[in-house]
Amino acid sequence: MLRQIGVEGIVTALHDVPNGEIWALEAIKSLKDYIESHQLRWSVVESLPVSEAIKYAGPERDQLIENYKVSLANLGKAGIKTVCYNFMPVIDWIRTDLEHPWEDGTSSLYFDKIRFAYFDCMILQREGAEKDYTDSELQQVRE
Repeated sequence: MLRQIGVEGIVTALHDVPNGEIWALEAIKSLKDYIESHQLRWSVVESLPVSEAIKYAGPERDQLIENYKVSLANLGKAGIKTVCYNFMPVIDWIRTDLEHPWEDGTSSLYFDKIRFAYFDCMILQREGAEKDYTDSELQQVRE
């Protein structure tokens, strides 16, 4: 169906590989071969996640940077030259609203820090999440 509407390339990732682990060349080639078996091309990786320990200079940061570099090299060896990455907090890429309405009738992606803080602290319950927010923000989360 994608080929019928003129799609030639795919934007995807190895979603089954946990953040911080090396993307093995074999796994990259396997997905690339699958995509190419449908006469498509894996043109962009979105995204190769940047681990939280890299963003916050955690104790395992240096090893995770090395893993990231190996993953990038493996993507290059497989012929994938475009890689997107995000330095957004917690889960790689986040918006709190995918269709936020505006007064002029249009809509757009939107990020509301308090809604995100609620998700982070109350739903995801990420360890140490409270340290990333001000007392005022945490009060709004509790309300």
